[in-house]
Amino acid sequence: MPSIILSLRNGVSILEPSEGGLELRGGYRSHRIKDVTPNTIQTLLRLFSNEISYAELLDRRGNGDEPGGVWSCLENISRLGCLSWSIEAQGLEIAKLQTIGLGFAPHLTQIGRDQRFVASRFAYSRSLNRKSVLETPLNPVRIELSNWLSGAVWQQISQPCTYPELSAVIPGSDPELVRMLLQLLLAAGVIQPLDDSAVASGALDEALKQWEFHDLLFHSRSRAGRHDQPLGDAFPFWPKIPPLPAFKQPFRGEVLELYKPDMEQLSGEDYPFTLILEERRSILDYGPQSITLQQIGEFLYRTARAKRIKPINEQMGVMYETSTRPYPGVGNCYELEIYLTVAECAGLNNGLYHFDPQHHTLTKVCGENQHTVLILKQAAHVADISCNPQVVITLTARFSRVAWKYSSIAYSLILKDVGVLFQTMYLVATAMDLSPCALDSGHADLLCKAAGLDYWQESAVGEFMLASKRIG
Repeated sequence: MPSIILSLRNGVSILEPSEGGLELRGGYRSHRIKDVTPNTIQTLLRLFSNEISYAELLDRRGNGDEPGGVWSCLENISRLGCLSWSIEAQGLEIAKLQTIGLGFAPHLTQIGRDQRFVASRFAYSRSLNRKSVLETPLNPVRIELSNWLSGAVWQQISQPCTYPELSAVIPGSDPELVRMLLQLLLAAGVIQPLDDSAVASGALDEALKQWEFHDLLFHSRSRAGRHDQPLGDAFPFWPKIPPLPAFKQPFRGEVLELYKPDMEQLSGEDYPFTLILEERRSILDYGPQSITLQQIGEFLYRTARAKRIKPINEQMGVMYETSTRPYPGVGNCYELEIYLTVAECAGLNNGLYHFDPQHHTLTKVCGENQHTVLILKQAAHVADISCNPQVVITLTARFSRVAWKYSSIAYSLILKDVGVLFQTMYLVATAMDLSPCALDSGHADLLCKAAGLDYWQESAVGEFMLASKRIG
């Protein structure tokens, strides 16, 4: 007969402290659960040592659970992310549910023969530590598909069905075992029950309905709370992989020295900061004259030049080369690179250019070609304008600059850096009487093809149009 086994997660132990209650300890973390009766502690110890089964525990449950009793204690352990639920049959593990975050307690509910289920649109499977697992951003859980049967059930549940129907289409499967698997999947939230009108539970929730799968997954996995992966400045690749330098290798091509404004003079002549903030907006009405190379030089100097460089000094805890620039950057990584696709600029030929923030120069990557033309057309389409933009600034990220230091949150940090650079560009463009406009999307592959970049190493994460401004 198949059975459900409750156990503590790997690495978690249960102790009886002298001051009473019980303590869960795993790695450097520990949790105290107070007000636990001695009888409950003994029952839990027997449960986790397999002296009694989950089925026996259910038989003893009766009509409720006293304060400090087994069931309330198990719920507390689950909410602490320390509990696993396994299904076993003939000595083999079929599937295992683990809570991987705080605050969630799965509940196994009874399933009728006529109850239909379907996979949640937020559920996904992947390989992790050489195991097939199911996860969902809806709940902090992970299900290991430990046996061919659990994999077969997951494959078939993409279509609405009952557990007898599932068992009928999976040769050699036991209906009772399939039912228990659905109980586990339902408790995790990777499948949903259908009502009489074949609508999945939760499908009508207005807030959830407006989330796309990738957005909710990204949100849940790049913040603490709903996963068990390392998060923050964990330096996951030190010392096996050296960090990328603060500045990328320059392109081979024509190098143009850029104009450097007098910052002391500008500080006395610029519009007041509050006025710049109030006047900042996206402008798509260009002036009759094109933007100039001198304006490009001043704009880049004021927004993105490297002001200082700090070398590696492991003895002082400086594990990678850093720099400071006019805009804030996470960990002073400054992973963003700036490329200009030029369609109209006085003093600069059409084509693609890379900005060197260390030397304040532009290097010509390529002349006008099919890829640069498409970059301009894509920007015009996104901005909904009929003419070509004068200059499209594409921000790329050297992803490893951030991922080398930060676990789980690297890409979210990169997008925050894009946001603060956009704001800096907007403010400087406003102060310079230029026409700025950040774009909400772009084509990452076009820039890669034009500049010969490796998509996985460096590709586009933001686009910004810059042009002359119609005065008056």
